[in-house]
Amino acid sequence: MASLTWRNVIVSGMGVLTDGYNLYSISLTSFFIPSSFTFSSAELGLLVAGSYYGAAIAALLFGLLADRIGRKRIYGFDVLIMAIGAGLQAFSQSYLELFLARLILGVGIGADYVLSPVIVAENAEGRNRGKAMVVTFAVMWGLGAVIAAFVEQMGLLAHLPATLLWRVVLGMGAIPAISVFFLRRKIYETMLFVSRVNPEHQDVSKIEQELGKPLPKAKDTTPFLRRLSSSALLIVAASVLWLLYDMYSSTFAIFGPITIASNLGLSPIEFTYVAQFFAGIPGQLICIYLVDKIGRKPLIVIGYAGVALWLFAYSLLLEDPRIFGLPEAQLSVSKLVGEAAILGFSFYMLNYLFSAIGPASIIGSAMVTPELVPTKVRATSQAISVSVDRLATALNITAFPLLLSHYGLGAMVGFYAGIALISTIITLFVIPETKGQELEKVVKERNVGEGL
Repeated sequence: MASLTWRNVIVSGMGVLTDGYNLYSISLTSFFIPSSFTFSSAELGLLVAGSYYGAAIAALLFGLLADRIGRKRIYGFDVLIMAIGAGLQAFSQSYLELFLARLILGVGIGADYVLSPVIVAENAEGRNRGKAMVVTFAVMWGLGAVIAAFVEQMGLLAHLPATLLWRVVLGMGAIPAISVFFLRRKIYETMLFVSRVNPEHQDVSKIEQELGKPLPKAKDTTPFLRRLSSSALLIVAASVLWLLYDMYSSTFAIFGPITIASNLGLSPIEFTYVAQFFAGIPGQLICIYLVDKIGRKPLIVIGYAGVALWLFAYSLLLEDPRIFGLPEAQLSVSKLVGEAAILGFSFYMLNYLFSAIGPASIIGSAMVTPELVPTKVRATSQAISVSVDRLATALNITAFPLLLSHYGLGAMVGFYAGIALISTIITLFVIPETKGQELEKVVKERNVGEGL
C-alpha cells in the first residue's frame, strides 16, 4: 500500500506544482504586463484573481462528476485545461484575452484542488496520510512558486524585453501540466471509491494485485443527499476555515512579491527565495515530522498563534516604528528602512514559518474536508469548500489593491492577524482530530447518518 500511496503523491504533486507555478507567476510578472497593456489597479486585482474565479466555477462540476462516475475517469483533464490556459496567456493580445486565459487556467486549477486531495487521501494509510498530503500540496506548491521565480530570473539574466518576459514566464506554466497528463490517466481508481461506492469497478483486480490481498468491500447504500446533508456542519466549518486561511495566505502569496517585498526593500525574486528557503520549507519539514505524531489540531493552533503574534507585531511596526524604540523616520513613504526594515523582515518571516508549521501545510493542503466526510460525498464536499474558498479569495484579491490604497498596509496586516485568531477558535471547537485514523473510521466514530 505504501508504494501506491507515494505513487499517487508524485502524480498528484506534479499537478499541485503546476498550480503553485501558475498562481504565483502572475504576481512576479505583474510588473511587466503593463509594458504590453494598460489597466488600473482595480483591473490588476481582477486579473490576478481571474484564476480564482475560474476555479470557483469549475470545482462544483468536477466534484459532482468525481462522486458520480469516479475520480479516475476525469483525472488528468484538469491539468490539460491548465496547460491550455497557461499557454493562451503567452499569446494574449489584450487585457481581456489575458483575463480569459486566466479564467480557463483557473478551471483546471479548481478541478485539481478537488481531485488531488481526495485521491491522495483515499489511497493513504491513516498512519502516514498527513505527511503524504503535506508533501503533495504544501511542499510541491512552494516548489512551483520557486520555479516560477527561477524562470523569471533566467529571463532577466537573458535580458528579455519586458513585453516578452511576462509571456515566457506565464506560458512556461503549461510544461509541468502537460508532463503529468498521461501519468494521471493511467492511475487506478481510489481504493475507497471502489470499496464504498463501486465494488464492481474494473480496477478492483489491479488494486488487489498491488496490495497482495483482497480489498474489503462494503457498498454505501445511504442516499447521496442524505450523506451530504448529514455532513453539512463540518463542510461549512471546513469551508470557512479554508476561506479565512486563504484570505490572508493567497493575498500574501499574490501580493507579497509586490507589496511586502517592496516594503522590506527586496525584489520579488529575492523575496520568493528567502520566504521559501528560510521559512516555508523549514516549517513544512516540521509539519511533515509532527502531523501524524501530535495531530492536526495542535499544529494548526500553534501555527495560527504564531501567525497572529508576528503579523500583529508587523502591523504595529508599520503603523508606528516608535513602539519598538525606532525613529519614525524609518517608515518612509510606507517603506521600512534601516533597523525597521530588518525588524519587519524578521516579523514577516516568523509569520511565514509558523504558517508553514500549521495552517499553510494542513489547511492549505486541503486536508480538512477530505478527512471528515464519507467517501460517497467526499469530492462534492471538497468541491463546495473549494468553490466557497476560491470565490471569497477572488473577491478579496480583487479588492486588496483598493483596500491597501485606502487603509494602508499596516491596517491590512493587522486585519489578517485577527483572521488567524478567529481561525484558531474554529479549529479548537469545531474541527475533530483525525490523526492516525483511517478515513471511514473517522466517519463511523462521528456517527454520520445510518448504514455505516
